[in-house]
Amino acid sequence: MIKTTIKILLFIGVIFLGYKFLKDDSNRSYESSFLYKLSSKEKAKLQNGDIILRRGYGLVSTMILKMMDEDYDVTHLGIIINQNDTLKVAHALSSSVSNQDGLRLQALDSFVHNSHDQTILVTRLKNIDSINQQKIVRQIAYYKQKNLPFDHSFNYKDSTEHYCSELIWRIYEHNLNILKVSDTLSDEYKYNSLKTFYDTNYFDVIINHQKKGKSSLD
Repeated sequence: MIKTTIKILLFIGVIFLGYKFLKDDSNRSYESSFLYKLSSKEKAKLQNGDIILRRGYGLVSTMILKMMDEDYDVTHLGIIINQNDTLKVAHALSSSVSNQDGLRLQALDSFVHNSHDQTILVTRLKNIDSINQQKIVRQIAYYKQKNLPFDHSFNYKDSTEHYCSELIWRIYEHNLNILKVSDTLSDEYKYNSLKTFYDTNYFDVIINHQKKGKSSLD
């Protein structure tokens, strides 16, 4: 009887942990014991406007990674901002994988928590200054207020919705004109890939947990 009870409790625990780690829920409290996180020294390096990339959990992330020809094991990204002395990540998510739809501000620790181990990559636009960093923060506040839905069609030409990388392109390239890439890059390549955001021609790598590059899914 006791063994059966223990097995049932273990089974319930497995289900709970599975839900906890696979569901991207920015509203839950962060538990720092045994979870993937950035060190204090790494957090001290972060600035407004930094780009943070990761590989998320779930079938959708796995499918994205297989479809995209990335050099790193990444499927999602957001913008780091310091809000009231708290580091947060502004990123667009679908309600199909989240408890919210569209742009959200998620605690940095929670964002990293929802990432596969050793997949965090943080980059910073070359030669960005504090003025443009503050402009990025204001842009995020603007889009947060607009409350645009997630772009499930991934149509980068439609500004009424946005997906994760489209939001960043819209802020960096269209609105602030601080990211200027080679004219040889097609729009299809730019908007359907994350490569530009860790291309060392345009961005400096601040934190790299992926020194060996993309892992094989075969």
